[in-house]
Amino acid sequence: MSTHRASGSGSGGFRAAGQKPPVPYQRGASGASAPAGPPATVGEQAARAGWAPAPRPSPAHTPPRGQRLPTAGDGRALTVLRIVTYVLTSLASLLFIALVVYGYLVVQDVVTTFPRIFAPGS
Repeated sequence: MSTHRASGSGSGGFRAAGQKPPVPYQRGASGASAPAGPPATVGEQAARAGWAPAPRPSPAHTPPRGQRLPTAGDGRALTVLRIVTYVLTSLASLLFIALVVYGYLVVQDVVTTFPRIFAPGS
């Protein structure tokens, strides 16, 4: 039994010679309402098949009861927090780089101080 690569199938798998290629999964997409071309994503394929997520009672960005969304007056506070976060992240990165360089220099000092311990072939 010979096998060859299935050309044009969505799965891209192997099939036996003479076997029909798999039928692309679609349900209800026909006529002028069907978009041109194969679905680009799994979500698009599911939408074409007539499936959609269950409707939500409220948008996903709505805060829980008792909380409020930031207003225009909170812009300055958020900007200050963003700047503080950026500065602290930058300082942490510089500290990490400095510690790596210091560690390398300490290891090189130990290697030069005790050459017999780190001699190759010993």
